[in-house]
Amino acid sequence: MKKLRRIGNFYTRIIMNNVGIFIFVGLLSVLFHERGWFPNENMYALSQFVYRWMLPTLMAFEGGRLICGKEGNVSGGILAVLAVGGMLMKDTDAGIFAAMIAGPAAGILWKLVDKKIRQSVNPGIQMLVKNLCLGILGALLAALGMWAIVPVLNVLAGGLYRGVDFLVQQKMTWLLSFLIEPAKVFFLNNVTNYVILVPLGIQQVQETGSSILFLLEANPGPGLGVLLALYWKLKEERKKQELAAAIVTEVAGGIHEVYFPYVWSNFRLLLPLILGGVSGTVCFSLLGAGVQGVVSPGSIVTLFLMSGRASLVPVLAGIFVSAVVSFYGGLLVLRSRKMGSASDDEGEKSGEEGEKAKEPTWNFECDNTEQDKENGRNLVGGASNLADSGAEYKKIAVVCNGGMGSSAMGAAVFRRLLRQEQITDVTVEAYAADLVPDTAQIIVCQKDYRPLLPKELDSREIYTVENLMQTELYRPLLEKIQRRNGGSPWKSEQE
Repeated sequence: MKKLRRIGNFYTRIIMNNVGIFIFVGLLSVLFHERGWFPNENMYALSQFVYRWMLPTLMAFEGGRLICGKEGNVSGGILAVLAVGGMLMKDTDAGIFAAMIAGPAAGILWKLVDKKIRQSVNPGIQMLVKNLCLGILGALLAALGMWAIVPVLNVLAGGLYRGVDFLVQQKMTWLLSFLIEPAKVFFLNNVTNYVILVPLGIQQVQETGSSILFLLEANPGPGLGVLLALYWKLKEERKKQELAAAIVTEVAGGIHEVYFPYVWSNFRLLLPLILGGVSGTVCFSLLGAGVQGVVSPGSIVTLFLMSGRASLVPVLAGIFVSAVVSFYGGLLVLRSRKMGSASDDEGEKSGEEGEKAKEPTWNFECDNTEQDKENGRNLVGGASNLADSGAEYKKIAVVCNGGMGSSAMGAAVFRRLLRQEQITDVTVEAYAADLVPDTAQIIVCQKDYRPLLPKELDSREIYTVENLMQTELYRPLLEKIQRRNGGSPWKSEQE
């Protein structure tokens, strides 16, 4: 499972780094298609040129660059571009799938060749040898892709597309919701969306003009319904305010991770999520909903932009239906007396369990003082050399699966808290879990995501919270930084 997750994260990063191009293609298609808001043949042709040639080329470059790492990353990307060029000359319809194969394959090959050159060739002629190898390998890979890989790829991609098309034609895409909604809660949302649904959806757009597949993972309705059910049942004003913020984040921001902690605290809420996803997808299918580009993030604003004139009402209807179904399903779950709650108000109890700001935990024993205990910290595990040295904290990494969703918002929350305390020389950045730099001294992540962190991060100080977007959960971390960096409150010198 971990290996599958790593592969999924790799491909997710390729697509996420080029998601602006996907949105560019989708917007031009929505606006200037013959059935768009402002039909224009030339502008629509531009979107198709970018889709068929530029997008696969840039994706292949990104794949090769990521594989090669810091050394040789540009050359690895160039070799990937040469390889995918031959495949595109054979068949431009193989574009996205060709890039997803050519990029990593060329990157792996160049990484091996580059290492061999560094070890065996005189430094004075290494550049010449590298350029010769780059040209020769590029020609070989382009020919291999053109005459051997593309025919096989067309067979495989054609089979996948026909399977998806069968589900769409038979209006059975709702079956995918039984996999998508649980996968989202278990932090596989980026893998299911960007590795599986997006490439197939883009292929479908070329055939039919729009695709329902872009809506399946991006639909904010199921999460919205569950959050509304929790809001409805809660009585404490502070917790209702926190849920209101989560609702706005889910709908306007498209950050699905905001409702994951509530489902993890009560897995019965997974059922209304699945029912909401199924009902919304059924509605999409019956009304012929579809969008013309990648919906990222899954915000109502992005959905509106990517929906053409014919699909706007069906898309909004599907979101509404899924939200209503998951809302009432959530209420039934919260009212159930089979939840093992000792309280008479099970709904409130469950909501409090989901929203409760449980004390943060550390994997670090250093500074396990009485003051730490008073702050409610549970310090376990081993310490890093940096922490043992008593060095001031300078860099904090807030991490999630993709590094662009909940972690980005969590980093913004903590940065704001640091500014309020006039702490100016502590850097807080969001990262994907497998891209955390060596300079990060503290890792902040969602508690449910902690078991999924790479093992190489176990030596760092790891601070876990129930919800990355709740300000008060960062207070113990702030106090620890203030003590380590010279007192509380502590004001650093301006950089």
